Amino acid sequence: MTHALALAPTFTKGVAVIVCAFVLFVGSVYVILTAVFGLRMAYLLLAVSLFGWMLVLSTLWTFGAPGTPKDLGPRGTEKHWQVFAAGTADISTKYPQTTFYPAGHWQDPNAATQPSVDTVTSAMQNFLQLQAAQQLDKQGKNVCTPTSNPLSNCLLLTPSSFIVQDMKFVTANGGTQLAAAHGFYQLGGPQVTVFAYRDQGSVPVYSYGFLGASLILFLVHLPFLDKAERTRKEILTGGSAPPWYGPA
Repeated sequence: MTHALALAPTFTKGVAVIVCAFVLFVGSVYVILTAVFGLRMAYLLLAVSLFGWMLVLSTLWTFGAPGTPKDLGPRGTEKHWQVFAAGTADISTKYPQTTFYPAGHWQDPNAATQPSVDTVTSAMQNFLQLQAAQQLDKQGKNVCTPTSNPLSNCLLLTPSSFIVQDMKFVTANGGTQLAAAHGFYQLGGPQVTVFAYRDQGSVPVYSYGFLGASLILFLVHLPFLDKAERTRKEILTGGSAPPWYGPA
């Protein structure tokens, strides 16, 4: 079991850890509560407490607090450069500027865009590697992977196998930053013009998701807990208890 888990992908390990943690930390509390309140009451108490706590925590993630910055919880997509078009001929996209590269309003890196050169280069190299690997696979050629045997007969293809040059930047309508460059395989091949835009990402998307889900689930369970508590109080103050069929 341990050996199989060690060989599992990272995502599978993460799911297994979350499930085990939920069973251990939430399940153990539920077992203790059932010994005192019974199955249904214990579930309602646990659910309202859990979703109430998640509501407070996700509110801090979403909006922050004095001395506590926001976005400290699970993070969505960070800001990044995203390749949206590539080709060996003139490319027409929703951004008119792509038609005129490298002329027009395209500018060489300056003080404002120079810090982005390395990240744009990396994004374009990764894109070119992926496209080349897909084309070679269709041609039936064996491309090396991270798990390939070092002695296997395969074509080594890495992001650094591609040269990216002639990079220029421009600001499109609406303020979107665009980057363009020429890329080619260093051992030979056609020159490809690659275009990318600055994606602003969506860092707080998961925080908003947890906040919305916690609020809804809290409000759904709260009336049932209130009703169960009222029924329990009536029994304790002189009402008739339901038939007892053994331990909860």
